[in-house]
Amino acid sequence: MSLAIDTDKVIEALLADGWHPVFGKSFDIDSYEYLWGDRLVHEGGQSGVCASGFTFKTTPNIRISGPLTALQAVREKL
Repeated sequence: MSLAIDTDKVIEALLADGWHPVFGKSFDIDSYEYLWGDRLVHEGGQSGVCASGFTFKTTPNIRISGPLTALQAVREKL
């Protein structure tokens, strides 16, 4: 058995400060890294930081991203 979550159906994400709405189908999970311009400054997986991350828009112009370990739960439209 698996607890499959359809990323296209995620409508809210729970972070440490509470629930955040997910705009459209913007929720996604992938490896992540931090850039400064075109220069890589930190790659997920370094220094014991989770290499998998999440990202989603709360509005057309606002995006929240972080390590997958910071995501506590999601709400999915059935």
